[in-house]
Formats: sequence, structure tokens, C-alpha cells
Amino acid sequence: MPRGRGAAERSVMFEFLRKCTAIPAVKYTIIGVASFLWLVGFADQLPDITQTAKYVGISLLMLAVAATA
Repeated sequence: MPRGRGAAERSVMFEFLRKCTAIPAVKYTIIGVASFLWLVGFADQLPDITQTAKYVGISLLMLAVAATA
């Protein structure tokens, strides 16, 4: 695969995602599913305070990276 082709394919993918997430029903469904999965993972970490702290910390770091992108 030529090197320049990957960037073009990513651009098409991001444009498709931008169009899909412009639809409120799709956008809020994705947010709801992601929130549910995060809560399930969080509940799994609750018995151990160290694991819970790590889970929340990593989640906050991912949120910070996503907010800056």
C-alpha cells in the first residue's frame, strides 16, 4: 500500500464519522453506549480502591487527550 493512501483513507473515515455524529440520535446513542460500558468497567473495579483509582485516572487522561484533539 502506498504511503500517502493511508492519510486519504483516514480523512474519508473521519468525514463519515463527522456526518454520522451530526445526527442527534446516533450521537446520543454512541454516548449512551460508551457511558454504560464505562460504568460496567467502573463497577468491576470497585472492590479494590487502587484499581478504582487507576481506572478513574486513566479515564480522566483519555478524556483530557480527547478534549485537546
